[in-house]
Amino acid sequence: MTRGLISSGELRLEVAKLTSLMRDDSDFSDLRDVLTSKDLPPGDTLLAGLVSGEDDSQYGVLVVGAGECVLFEIDSHGSLIRWEVVDDISALEDDFDAIAVGVEMKSNGELP
Repeated sequence: MTRGLISSGELRLEVAKLTSLMRDDSDFSDLRDVLTSKDLPPGDTLLAGLVSGEDDSQYGVLVVGAGECVLFEIDSHGSLIRWEVVDDISALEDDFDAIAVGVEMKSNGELP
C-alpha cells in the first residue's frame, strides 16, 4: 500500500518516530502536558502527524482510544488552542499522510 510515493512501511516508521519523540523528547513537553490534562496517557497515544510553525506553534493529529483521531494546535506559548475529535479521517489525509496508518496501528495494538 502506498499513499502517493510513500510506502506503508515508511509511514509506519514516521508514526513510530513521531510517537517516540512525543513520549521522550523535551521539545514535546507541551504536548505531553496537554495529553495529561485530557487524561490521555502518552504511552497509549500515537502521534500520526505534526507540523511545526516558525513561531514554535504545533499543529498535528493524535490517535487515541480505540482509533479516534484528535486534531490539535498548540500556540507558541504552549497553550492548547484547538482540540477537535475528527470522525472522518479522509478530511485529514491531505495534511497528514500517515493518519490512516496511525489508525490501523492503534486499532491493531501496535504501540511503538
